[in-house]
Amino acid sequence: MRDRRTTGADPARYVRASNVTTRAGAVLLTAVLVATTLCVADGRAPARSTPAGRGGPATARSAVLFIGDGMGPAYVTVTRVARGGSRGSLRMDRLPYTALSKTYSADSPVTDSAAAATAMACGQKTVNGVLGEDASAVYGKQDGARLESIALWAKKRGMRVGLVTTTTVTHATPAAFYATEKDRENEAGIARQAVASGIDLLLGGGRKYFPDDLRTMARKDGWTIVETGQDLAAVASLDRHVLGLFAEGHLPYQEKIEVARKQPAADAAGSAPAGERGTPTLPEMTRWAVERLKGSGQPFFLMVEGGRIDHAGHANWARTLVDETAAFDEAIGIAVDRLDPKTTLVLVTADHETGGLALNGYPDEKDGIWSTYHDPQGDKEDGPYSVLSFMSGPGTTRQGGQPPHGPEDPRPSGIPLASAAHTGVDVALYAWGAGAERVHGTLDNTEVYRILREHLENASGAR
Repeated sequence: MRDRRTTGADPARYVRASNVTTRAGAVLLTAVLVATTLCVADGRAPARSTPAGRGGPATARSAVLFIGDGMGPAYVTVTRVARGGSRGSLRMDRLPYTALSKTYSADSPVTDSAAAATAMACGQKTVNGVLGEDASAVYGKQDGARLESIALWAKKRGMRVGLVTTTTVTHATPAAFYATEKDRENEAGIARQAVASGIDLLLGGGRKYFPDDLRTMARKDGWTIVETGQDLAAVASLDRHVLGLFAEGHLPYQEKIEVARKQPAADAAGSAPAGERGTPTLPEMTRWAVERLKGSGQPFFLMVEGGRIDHAGHANWARTLVDETAAFDEAIGIAVDRLDPKTTLVLVTADHETGGLALNGYPDEKDGIWSTYHDPQGDKEDGPYSVLSFMSGPGTTRQGGQPPHGPEDPRPSGIPLASAAHTGVDVALYAWGAGAERVHGTLDNTEVYRILREHLENASGAR
């Protein structure tokens, strides 16, 4: 471009133009300062651009928390080896960030599911058996101060909220995200809190805790109630709250559902109960929940529990434990494959470990983990022993139920108990997506709440 000074143009003209520009700039600067002052006086920060994936009002952030109930580190190892051999890999193995999580409760080095879920849902320790209340509670006798869960916090800020479980929807882990209760066993009372919670979807078992009068109330409050996987699939959106009650109590084990589906439909009323055939699996419920929550166009929080992992551990049923953990892992893969790591945080953890599962001896790879092992160089009195065993539980001799895989399912236990005890060992915490880098080292389980909230706060702009 040519220099205008060489064209014979009037210099005074440019002086006048410069003065106009200066005055215009001063007016603009004054307007900006006034607007900023008004924003500050009103308690609002001035608007600013936010890079993609960095949070703020311009970015709709979401989070999914997976909880494998009772899923200690050995459960993950055993499932990996059982399904893919020693060199195998689970979906949770491939999540990029990992930490250890301390699980103790406010009154014990060994937590129950209620206290552990409350710690993760509400960010505070409480005593065993208590849901959504602080440590001043006395189990079954005295309420503590009520705590607000991350689910209800998110709902108040306009996010969609969903809870999915293979237990009753009123069981300890899901209930910690919407209920306050000094006795986790009061599932009938917890069911009423579920209906009043205002969350968008609640899927699992527990029909027996929702009598006709409560169902009528739920429908008036905007809930759609579904009882089979087919009915759930037909729900296309979250225009109404969705309550899935797919069993009277807990959902059938994964193996039971798979066996029922393989049988001809004509036999479903006989050898394969219709309820088992029509029950959605955890991966199926997770897929439905993720797709509907994403389809709403709003940021969301979703908790998915593999609840029956714990039940298999309490019974010392190793093959069933692997089935349930593998289904849980499949659900993780479904979510990760459908979500955006720039805006969504996925956390995977356990509330505690159950039974003290161990992988013993030096079995040949070809023999696998379902075998027994005998050390040829060992003491003559060291007879063959099970490669898989538990520290406590009914073992192979005190079984009170029918294992899904028959007599090959139970493994020995060291301390004979009717039901295996929880242990106090640290569990793994895995992370993927936006904010996942905060997961490293050894953390308290209350940090799950803080990590989730910090991530979601950046989405809603709320403090």
